[in-house]
Amino acid sequence: MCPKPDTGDTPSIPARDSHTEAARQVRLDWLRTKTGMPLAPLEHLQTRAEDLTNNVENLIGAVEVPVGLAGPLLFAGTHASGRLYAPLATTEGALVASASRGASALSQSGGVRTHAVAQLMTRAPVFQLGSLGEAASFAEWITDRLEELRAQAARVSRHAVLVGVRPVMTGRTVHLVFSYETGDAAGQNMTSACTWHVCQWTLARFPAETGTEIDRFRVEGNLSGDKKVTYHSFLNGRGTRVVAEADVCADALRDVLKTTPEDLLETHRIQRGGGVHGGMVGNNVCVANTVGGMFTALGQDIASVHESSLGHLELEPAGDGVRATMVLPALIVGTVGGGTGLPAQHALLEMLDCAGQGGQPRLAEIIAGFALALDLSTLSAVSADEFVSAHERLGRNRPSHVPAPPHRDGDGNGGRGRGRDRENSSV
Repeated sequence: MCPKPDTGDTPSIPARDSHTEAARQVRLDWLRTKTGMPLAPLEHLQTRAEDLTNNVENLIGAVEVPVGLAGPLLFAGTHASGRLYAPLATTEGALVASASRGASALSQSGGVRTHAVAQLMTRAPVFQLGSLGEAASFAEWITDRLEELRAQAARVSRHAVLVGVRPVMTGRTVHLVFSYETGDAAGQNMTSACTWHVCQWTLARFPAETGTEIDRFRVEGNLSGDKKVTYHSFLNGRGTRVVAEADVCADALRDVLKTTPEDLLETHRIQRGGGVHGGMVGNNVCVANTVGGMFTALGQDIASVHESSLGHLELEPAGDGVRATMVLPALIVGTVGGGTGLPAQHALLEMLDCAGQGGQPRLAEIIAGFALALDLSTLSAVSADEFVSAHERLGRNRPSHVPAPPHRDGDGNGGRGRGRDRENSSV
């Protein structure tokens, strides 16, 4: 039983349905009164409140996140080429410096090769039938009607193209994994709408043709992996699947990353074991730093950072150095829609030549290249025992009463040995 309702005053946020600057000020003043806090940093808004109608409700202001510039990184990709920079929105000191260090090492070794493999957005509605036999018949019926399902989806959106529907039976319950190509949009909203309309058609057509009723339907059965890290997305992809690869020479490892091929490979081997014991999906060092920083700066869906940070880093000996490969199987990126039209975010997309039509695979490759650069730099810092000292120097968040760790000489062997020049040392 629900508790007895509170009969006291329950204040409601004012001007809920208004998206004007005047309404924003009303809400902000109301919040000041309710909390007794001045909230001065929220007073001024760089973007017109009216232009944010489709991005946020009950607008009171905006928070400013510092944006640093990492790079340049030399690309030789299918869609990204030349020396490019990455805007990273972050409050973590050392992050941009480390990404730049990794970019320098890759560039000195000939650059990074990138390829956007495929782009698919998935939705997974669920149907429940009366028995296992009925569920099997329903799954077969769906499989035989892809063209009809595709035609229904096309009535909702000309940008979302339904390319496949895969039934997954769990007893009398049937999950349907819908896969769409969505062009330059990330596609979460358009595929939800398309899928719902296809399902409405299915709910009417299947009983009419077979005489079998559908007991239950939900537009999402949680198999799509939306906003979640899943093995399904890791293996099958969700969003853009993109690969970045580079051969890093021994000189760049020694002079820029302050490690050796042997020590880097050994550190990677040890961390892979830790990842297995920790239950990681894939294996990477800090892909979330690159994805989170670039998503925030470039108007992407910030909540999709979680699943988009799925990444798998492979290192192997190559020549006198190492070959490094980064696979991002579920990068949810778009260059149209959502937050990509906000002024600062759009300007940074334009800087990367990724704004608008045709920019999506290029953006995916740029993110993958810088994810590889930052992962290599961070892994090298761990290998050379510079990880903490660099954060202390660049992050500067150490409490005043805690002594800084010693700035140790490094030879690429856990910080022990010769006093090599550390000019480029950072994490």
